[in-house]
Amino acid sequence: MSRRVIVVGGGAAGLSAAINAAEQGCAVTVLERLPRVGKKLLLTGNGRCNLGHEGFDFSHYHGSVKQAEQILAAFDAKAYFRRFGLYTRTDSEGRMYPMSGTAASVLDALRFAAEQRGVQTLCEKQVTGLIPKNGTWTVLCGAERFSADAVILAAGGAAAPNCGTDGSLYPILRKMGYTVIPPRPSLCPVPTDLARVRAMKGLRVRAAAKAVCGGKTVKQESGEVQFTDGALSGICIFNLSRLTGEYGSRAEIALDLLPDIPVHDTVPLLDGLLSLRGNLPAGDLLTGLLPKRIAECCIKQSGGSCTEPASALSDAAKETLAAILRDWRFPVTGSAKFAQAQVTAGGVAGECVTGSLESRLHRGLFFCGELLDLDGDCGGYNLTWCWAGGAALRLGR
Repeated sequence: MSRRVIVVGGGAAGLSAAINAAEQGCAVTVLERLPRVGKKLLLTGNGRCNLGHEGFDFSHYHGSVKQAEQILAAFDAKAYFRRFGLYTRTDSEGRMYPMSGTAASVLDALRFAAEQRGVQTLCEKQVTGLIPKNGTWTVLCGAERFSADAVILAAGGAAAPNCGTDGSLYPILRKMGYTVIPPRPSLCPVPTDLARVRAMKGLRVRAAAKAVCGGKTVKQESGEVQFTDGALSGICIFNLSRLTGEYGSRAEIALDLLPDIPVHDTVPLLDGLLSLRGNLPAGDLLTGLLPKRIAECCIKQSGGSCTEPASALSDAAKETLAAILRDWRFPVTGSAKFAQAQVTAGGVAGECVTGSLESRLHRGLFFCGELLDLDGDCGGYNLTWCWAGGAALRLGR
């Protein structure tokens, strides 16, 4: 008789784990909370599904599951999906996408592979309890009970709750004795002073961005920064968001608006523009360097007037303007909601699982994906962890 395995969660990690378990000869049932599997997967990469990243660099991952490094280093996303008939392409920045350009192709490849291997999928099943007894497991879904020889937990974290990842397994696992690092939103906008960004809402600018705490730079990224309604956004900000969530109001975001110009050239650059445009309103001084509304905000914060001639800027205002262009500070005023986040930082601690992601507390219980305390930067890293973790499980007999 085949070993019975229940997979909790029909997302990226769950489907990968289900396929893996079926290939090991198990009779697999996936319990999915939503009416269909893979909803969150369909939204990734703006609907194109950035399913991986060329090459391997564990510095793009964060959390306590250090044993993930070996699992990830051995995983090849391109080869993995080619097994299921899905071909990929890689862009100039190393991000991997399905050749079709649609996330639906990725989900279909996984669904087809699962179905072909006999995986049963039961939707609209909310897991409410886990009971181990005499080497077997009972999974509770309200009044329903499902029995299995092993259980794989792949229900995700708490980010994007509309996609089924509502964090409901955390309290269940805490009661079972598992250490859960407090979950917080990651890969999300960073709330800041509304008054400072209101006039720039909807604009984007290329910048070097860094998270600063206590005067010390914690991490630096570069790319396009977006100004939204009371928050900073963009991929480079997303990659800093887990740190601002960790440090809270002690943190600031610092923007260098001239990342391609040497710092020592900043003052000569301003002097040159003043000689050319001194008779123009100061609000036009930085035309060609920055979008006008952003330039005007910099002028105003420096103490200058956007309507008076640029030549009227005081020496103090010019000095402050040069500083703002290279180190514009935005206070962190709170945390984004999980509904705004792509990923959860925190989760089941690495100390709770073995190198093969089996529980150290309960035999026959496995973990993979975002439920564990491991999260990655933007660029396909989080999905790679889902595929790799699910594919790495060894269920035994």
